[in-house]
Amino acid sequence: MTPINWILIGLIVVMTIIGFFFLFNNKNDNQSGTGKKRHSDVVTPLKIQAYERLVLYLERIRYTVLVKRVFMPGMSRTDLQFALIQNVQDELEHNLAQRLYVSEPTWFNIIIVRDEVLKSINAAFDENANTDAAMMAQIIASMDNSLIDKAVIAIKKEFNTVCYES
Repeated sequence: MTPINWILIGLIVVMTIIGFFFLFNNKNDNQSGTGKKRHSDVVTPLKIQAYERLVLYLERIRYTVLVKRVFMPGMSRTDLQFALIQNVQDELEHNLAQRLYVSEPTWFNIIIVRDEVLKSINAAFDENANTDAAMMAQIIASMDNSLIDKAVIAIKKEFNTVCYES
């Protein structure tokens, strides 16, 4: 074989290796892009569902809604207080997994709202020690918690960010 033949064979081998290298890299790039797409296709709906559930939680612990759901005529003060507190806690426990899909500041807002609701309920009962359950239900239902509205707005902002990223 002549030196030119060796050079041609060498060039063919090098070109083949380079071709396989580029082919392999393109295949990996396409697969990783597909993986990101699949990840987004799965996670985005879960995030949206988390936002929906957390807004629902906040709406369910509004004082008017909470009292309407929990209060029953003939309840004692103690039973009413316990039922209100237990309901707020149970509702959050049903939504704990949503923490995976929302930012830490959003989750922190949820916890702050929960704590404020519990503190306000207990304070209302302490301040109205001689009031019966029916009147306590009215007092609590008439209370306002602007933190709920602020938390809902924060969730909506985060939701819009996620929706426009996808």
